[in-house]
Amino acid sequence: MKLYDEANIDEAPFPDTEQGRAAKGFLVPLVRHGPQPWFDDRARMLLLGLDDLIIPLSLTEGSGDNSYLFSMYERYIGSQRRAIKTGNWKPLAGFTASTALWGVGAVMKATRLDKCIQVDTWPSLRNMGANLTADQVRRMTEFLSTRFPAYAIAFMALNPATHSPLLNALKAEGFEFSYMTHTRMLLPFGLELDRRARENRRRDARLLEASGYQLVDGRDVPGCAPRLAELYRMLHREKYTTNPPVNVTYFEDALKGTLIPLRLLVKDGRIDMFYGIAVKDDVVYSPVSGYDLSVPQEVGLYRLLNNLLMMEALDRGIAIETGGGADQFKTLRGDRPLPRYNAVYLRHLPSYRHIAWRLAAKLGNESLLPFSRKRLHQVDGEANVVGFDGLPDTFASPILSPRESVELLRQELESLERGLEEASELSGLERVQRLDALSKRLEDEQLPRHRVAVLRERLEQLGREQQSDKKNRKKAQRAQRAELVRHLLESATTVGDTTVVCHHLGEAPEHQPRTLAELLRKATAPTAVALTATRGGTLELVTAMTSQLVERGVEANQLLARMAPTVEGRTDGGPELAWAEGALAEDVSAVLERARGFLQTRLAAPT
Repeated sequence: MKLYDEANIDEAPFPDTEQGRAAKGFLVPLVRHGPQPWFDDRARMLLLGLDDLIIPLSLTEGSGDNSYLFSMYERYIGSQRRAIKTGNWKPLAGFTASTALWGVGAVMKATRLDKCIQVDTWPSLRNMGANLTADQVRRMTEFLSTRFPAYAIAFMALNPATHSPLLNALKAEGFEFSYMTHTRMLLPFGLELDRRARENRRRDARLLEASGYQLVDGRDVPGCAPRLAELYRMLHREKYTTNPPVNVTYFEDALKGTLIPLRLLVKDGRIDMFYGIAVKDDVVYSPVSGYDLSVPQEVGLYRLLNNLLMMEALDRGIAIETGGGADQFKTLRGDRPLPRYNAVYLRHLPSYRHIAWRLAAKLGNESLLPFSRKRLHQVDGEANVVGFDGLPDTFASPILSPRESVELLRQELESLERGLEEASELSGLERVQRLDALSKRLEDEQLPRHRVAVLRERLEQLGREQQSDKKNRKKAQRAQRAELVRHLLESATTVGDTTVVCHHLGEAPEHQPRTLAELLRKATAPTAVALTATRGGTLELVTAMTSQLVERGVEANQLLARMAPTVEGRTDGGPELAWAEGALAEDVSAVLERARGFLQTRLAAPT
């Protein structure tokens, strides 16, 4: 285990991978210069080498006015007091609550709440920390408590959906927990979306196309950092006052690096909105964003921002942590709330230093947690608010974890691919039905768009093949029917000037007797037709006459009536075409013989 500071940071063994190089570009400036150039915060930054991990640490002394990125006091006291000031509190209630927090905060400051080491400090980012094993937690805690005996050891803002193994390992090592706030997460698959959420997503998705904006890479817009800092300040410092400051330098360095790609929404050469993204494992998070508050609300910049971030995740097939705030808006699009906890190790500190953290735990677990639960019940409904009943004995994701959701999505995509492959082996109605079912599954908005495009192209190709096969089959069937009709005419007998076709087509013939009779009666010469077929124990009979014979009074229904007494069923049709079916009561040859006799008599007689 080894510490790296500004003196030996060049020795830190970052992996020579895309992710390793991105982390190096983000962390090395923090270690060399501290967070002040980016956030106006004061802290000493170190890196801890643990096995094959590089873990950023921040050391604070508890002096100064740090933002909540580097201050537990600011998380529990400063931010809460500002929220009361800008919220919908009645004057007396707000004054009482703010005063009580001030008193608690004074004790926290006196007992050095902020003299601590934050482990896995990635300022402005979330979920970047490693899920340390129990052995790594033990060794790290022993190392840090020995090396820095005057500092509390803290892990900040862990949620059980991404870090439940780490939370349980910390608990086993003797860390104590306090609820901090809630966040929200939208999963790529596995949680059923109601109709309202689907409609809201579709409506939001149409905004960009109609807006006239273009989404561009921040690196393609030189000199945009000051505008991004301005947009961030508008939204996160002026409208919402509890967020940390982010300076122009942060955006300049982010545009040079690769850890936080920045996307800009541009119209007529003006940047009106931007966001950054960071991806770790199965989760996307937006560390910074902003938009121009002077743009009319009906343009829908916030809806655009939310939808673009959602699609950054869904197109990757992973989850997105959307953070707290705007809960009503987010729940209407399928987000779910999650608790976030701080974990602290105090066993190496004198007892008076425990006081501040006990107060933080009491405030978080007995005030903030019940408040969050009550408020989220009102917004999300009780069924969708899970994990807010108190500190659990064992931490587990209260909803599907991102990893579980991603695995379900992978299985669904593989199932769709298999379904298309199986459909390619089918034909006729079976293929049509299978393709219809697969097409409905591809309408799911949660599926990655590029994967859907590929799958739908394959589906449409199979549909085109089906149509082509259908046309070819029909063409072949027409040719086969024409050949059969020619054969029937060649083998027919004649009575006077009339061609007589009396034929048994056999058991379950491929071509329908009525279809063949229709074709035969289109002959130019006078033609009389009597066809039979069997299907199991059922006899089918069809008779037909050309128009010349009908004019002579020789009708198809008359012929059928002479044949039909042997069939226990009903007859249909008229002079030109008639048909019947029923139970087979005698040999088919006798039925046809009766037809021949009738025709011989009628056609041989003078008309």
